[in-house]
Amino acid sequence: MQKRSSAHLPLSYRPYDFPSSFPVLAFLGDYWINGVSVPEFLHFHNGIEIGRCLGGSGRIYGGESESFPYCCGDYSIIFPQVPHIAANDFEPCVWEYLYVEPKMLLQKDGRGCDTLWQFFYIPQKLPVIIRREEYPVLHFYISRIFQEFHEKKAMYQRLVHGLLVALCAEMNRLTLTADVEGGSPENMACAHFYIRTALTYIYEHYAEAISIQELSARCCISESHFRRLFRQVVGISPLEYIQHYRIRQACHLIYLNQEPINIIAQQTGYRSLSSFNRQFQQYMHNSPTGYRREHLLKPMQNEVLSYEDTATRHIFQI
Repeated sequence: MQKRSSAHLPLSYRPYDFPSSFPVLAFLGDYWINGVSVPEFLHFHNGIEIGRCLGGSGRIYGGESESFPYCCGDYSIIFPQVPHIAANDFEPCVWEYLYVEPKMLLQKDGRGCDTLWQFFYIPQKLPVIIRREEYPVLHFYISRIFQEFHEKKAMYQRLVHGLLVALCAEMNRLTLTADVEGGSPENMACAHFYIRTALTYIYEHYAEAISIQELSARCCISESHFRRLFRQVVGISPLEYIQHYRIRQACHLIYLNQEPINIIAQQTGYRSLSSFNRQFQQYMHNSPTGYRREHLLKPMQNEVLSYEDTATRHIFQI
């Protein structure tokens, strides 16, 4: 199939409600049929999406014109808030999915994992497609997780939890290893420590005014050094990331549909409605009002054509 640019496709937000006791949702079986051949929009989630292709082939499109080929037997990993869509080559493809809320999962685990969840809110660096020959450890963990969900033997939730924590740690390790090409392991570990300090502050104070000078001071490094490290680790500038995170949070508030747009602008750190509208248009390719009308107040198109389970069918608008 010919590649198609996805950089300016409309975006939609598909959130899930994760149980606090076990923040994982599994949609299994051969009813998840992907019938999209040409992507017309992208979507993003509030959790990690782990997919398993049961049949067919195609490409997963991202938000920066990139695409990743997949085929039967491949796994996919999409980080929270990362725009994407799967398209098939010739025939509809069959998938099954797991969704994981990384913050709830890893903070609950403890043992030094309480800040590891932040890694998953950095624009994705890992390969989206996981194949056994390229990433045997990731492939092993994911295949065991799907197996546990299918079999549901005694203690399966505890086993899944442990496997997911191990999967998260391995993905973080791979990212650190890849980053070492630009410096020593010690230097990269320090860089990630500094940036996670900044990310923690952004996540907790995104509704307030945040200056780059303040972030660098909290990391105890110069502003120029902070900007350089942030782009090296995250891939975009600190200001771009703050705006990106605020708009994604605004999408969730619009989804809840409990406040007017001007209040949502204030709740996500914007001091003027015009600035909020401009940033929202830039990132979502739609105005906040238009987004609410087009994506929330009328049925959406969806690549899932059928799911014959009345208990969970409501999760997607078919």
